[in-house]
Formats: sequence, structure tokens, C-alpha cells
Amino acid sequence: MTHWRRISLIGLTLLGLLAAIARPAAAHPHVWIDLRTTIVLDQAGRVSAIGQEWLFDPIYSAYATGGADTTTDQGRQALADLVSDSMKNLREYDYFMRVRADGARLAFADVTEYAAEMREDRLLFRFTVPLATAADPVAHALDVAVFDPTYYIEMLHLEGDVIAVQGPNPAGCAARVVAPTPDMNAVVAAQALDRNASPDDTLGAQFAETVLITCG
Repeated sequence: MTHWRRISLIGLTLLGLLAAIARPAAAHPHVWIDLRTTIVLDQAGRVSAIGQEWLFDPIYSAYATGGADTTTDQGRQALADLVSDSMKNLREYDYFMRVRADGARLAFADVTEYAAEMREDRLLFRFTVPLATAADPVAHALDVAVFDPTYYIEMLHLEGDVIAVQGPNPAGCAARVVAPTPDMNAVVAAQALDRNASPDDTLGAQFAETVLITCG
């Protein structure tokens, strides 16, 4: 799979224009996303879903939308189509998300709640990823990471942002972000890659933040 294919996972219809983006031709990443994560609890206090907000960098946003006026009916429909296609494409890749219980990866159900909008000059995706089976955060150590496996896209939480816990009874639950500590080999590999390099599906995990969930 090429890096052009990887970018298409988030629904771009203007792939040819990416070549004109004013980014260095070499080194990863090429696209930047500011994350916001929400932990969703069910009535029993189990983690049932993970809410996501992805705020794309302005240059990517301009090319993804083609500079269209998104305040018109046509523009709003284009955004709706973009996020819908993106959710379908990302499903194969677990929405660029990993949730683990005691170190074992958990499965997801299909995303059914999603939306897109422009926040000034930046494209925003908002969606909720349900777990196939809700997980008890008291009985298990749960963690969440969001990353592009190839590290073509850098995905980090907003600096100083608080991870929200949402549900009927979130008291006693908290979440915090642990910064990544990539080794020097990963840093060198990321700096050496260009758009035409074969993707390394293990690279992104080394640059991923980890959200630790604790309840009790």
C-alpha cells in the first residue's frame, strides 16, 4: 500500500492536489491532526465507546475541501459526504484507533454517529467509535491510542487538554495522556521516509500518545 492510498483512507477526493502542498518532500509526518478524546460510559459504568474530534491542519483542510464555501447547502453536503466516505474507509483500519484491556486489543463496532464542519480554516471530524463489547474499567486496565500506523499523519491531543469521561455516572473515573517515547531508530526512520517510500505499519505506534483510563 502506498502513502497516497493511506491518505485516501480519510476520504480525500482531490488526491492529485496533495503533490502541491507546501511541505518538505522527505520525512514524516506530512499531515497534522489535533485530537480530542472522550471516554463514553454506559449505564453499568463500563467503557462502551470512544469519542473523537480530529482537527486537521489548515493546508490539508484547504485541499480536502477544495476551498469550497462550506456555508452553502452544497458545501455542507460535500462535508457530509467527505466524513461519511472517511468513516467507511477507516473502518478497515479500526478508525486509526487501538483500545486495549490488560494489554489485549479490543474490537470495534461500526461508527454510526459522525459529522464534519469547518472551524475557521480547519476541517473538523467528530465521531464516536463503539466497542463491540463494553469493557469494565475497574476490573481491567484500559488504554487508548490514536495513530496512523505509517506515521504519514501525526495525531496528538491538544496540549493541556483534559480527557473527558462521559456517561450517567462518571464520578470516580479519570483519564490522562502519556506522551510517546519513540526510540532513536524510529525517529531516524520517520525522518528518512518520503511520500514514495513503502509504508511501515509499525512506525506510527511509536509516536502515539496513550490515554490511560482509571475508575474505582
